[in-house]
Amino acid sequence: MKKFFALLFLSLSLNSVIFAQEPTKTDIEKPSDKTENRVENKVDPIKQAKDLMLLARKAKSEKSLAEIKDIKITSEVTLIFPQDKFQLINETTVKFPDKTLTVISGPFGEIKNSYNGTIAWATTPGGTQEIVGDNALEFENALAGDPISILRNFDQENYKVEFLGEGSFEGQTTNNIKFTTNKGHEINLYLDSKTNMIVGRAFQSKAAGVTYMNEEIYSNFQKFDAVEIPMKRIFKRNSQLFAEVEVKEVKINSGVDDKIFVKPQ
Repeated sequence: MKKFFALLFLSLSLNSVIFAQEPTKTDIEKPSDKTENRVENKVDPIKQAKDLMLLARKAKSEKSLAEIKDIKITSEVTLIFPQDKFQLINETTVKFPDKTLTVISGPFGEIKNSYNGTIAWATTPGGTQEIVGDNALEFENALAGDPISILRNFDQENYKVEFLGEGSFEGQTTNNIKFTTNKGHEINLYLDSKTNMIVGRAFQSKAAGVTYMNEEIYSNFQKFDAVEIPMKRIFKRNSQLFAEVEVKEVKINSGVDDKIFVKPQ
């Protein structure tokens, strides 16, 4: 069961983390291992955040992000546990704004996780069941927190952004921004100060009553259909290396049928 929830967490990180042993709201707002300069009173942190996010949106895609209807990413994944490692194939399909399906193949067989905009469900070798509670909420949070979704929605009603200051993230000078979804989910974003690309994000997640602090690190960006996609991704959970991901294939606007998100009978 522990391994299943680990896989579930990975699938929720769609594309897809500042840590502490005892996470608090303060932890998610202030990057650990980053040197942060607080914004002076004369600087409007909301306006500055929106200006930086507009640059990040432009850096992400040469065309309007509204033109991206769906995206399918196939990756080779190494899940890392204290005493073991697992090699997996992760195939995630997102149909914007609110549908996702992840198919994870490994030595245990195949696991499917999906959210169809209304309900979440999972199919494992043991059968299919609806996902409820914290785990279901994480599907919504993951979709809203996907970098493409963030850049599409940050200036929409009921979404918020705030400039936290300049800092250092994985050896890069960054502009740090707090993004809050329309459901109140908070995510710290790290924008490379030279390229304006989102090179990482940090957020809390909750599964089976346990709260985790998560960090994602993005690198090796390549362009697909005018959209920049990070081909290498590193995931940490509670300050520990959790997964290394190598993207192998990206398909944008391939025409995804809604039927794939329907829970099997």
